[in-house]
Amino acid sequence: MRIFSKENEIFSLARQSRLLPNVFFTLLIFILITIISNLFMLPLSFIIKPTSYARSLSGQATSFAVKLLLSFGSTILAFFLWVKVIEKRSIQSMGFTKGNILNKYLRGFIIGFLMMTSSVLLMALLGMIEFESGSPSTQGISALGGIFIVLIGWLVQGASEEIMLRGWMMPVIGARHNVPLAIFISSSLFGALHLANNNVTVLSVVNLVLFGVFAAFYVIWEGSLWGICALHSAWNWTQGNLLGLEVSGMNTSGGILLNLKTKGPDIITGGLFGPEGGLIETLFLSIGIVILIILIQRKKYIQVNT
Repeated sequence: MRIFSKENEIFSLARQSRLLPNVFFTLLIFILITIISNLFMLPLSFIIKPTSYARSLSGQATSFAVKLLLSFGSTILAFFLWVKVIEKRSIQSMGFTKGNILNKYLRGFIIGFLMMTSSVLLMALLGMIEFESGSPSTQGISALGGIFIVLIGWLVQGASEEIMLRGWMMPVIGARHNVPLAIFISSSLFGALHLANNNVTVLSVVNLVLFGVFAAFYVIWEGSLWGICALHSAWNWTQGNLLGLEVSGMNTSGGILLNLKTKGPDIITGGLFGPEGGLIETLFLSIGIVILIILIQRKKYIQVNT
């Protein structure tokens, strides 16, 4: 199968839509849906206030998980409604195809975990990782309860960005125009969405675009969205709550298993942006992209199953 074939499952499913806007209208629709979903969250931010319960670790974890659930869950709902009501096609046609769902999800989760832990392990071998002191009640084995509560929020957060970009935007542009343009636009937008993050750098944006390209090829290879949703969530959860590092410039809450911090040149480690801002992650993402390209080229058949 050609790597940029419009006959791939994910683009074939998008052609079920009664509306395939051109790239400019696709970007406009994306912006409008995102704004509307964020406006929906405004009244909830006034209703939901921190309580004394949030002072405990489990309370902090629950508060952080709820924040992720509501903010990113509203985005998922908005795109689902657009596809169902306006485009008149099934949610499954966004890449949530039937068949081996659990296997695809678990495989993606494991890959995301391994990619992040491997990059941090390489930094450790280079002497660029050290342990940081902290409260025993918020780290280590005693924090596992909170760590797994937060995972629920990460599962929604990771899925939301994949639904927006690899489940909707990329297939629509690919089906209407061509696959390289779809990958370029969706990946570049993924990087641009993080421009306002704390401690952002040019290299961190480049790496986020590379992650977008990696995610695009993963979806093309698998022919569904299940695996990349899990991979994205595992990537963030591992980085923030298992390893205690910043996630795209954001400090996580709810407990950490290993309280690590980077040392050495920020251009290699990512510094305060987290591993995604360093050359180590550039290396791993580049290797991942090459592997996926090889896997796609070896794929022998296409099966659309909704």
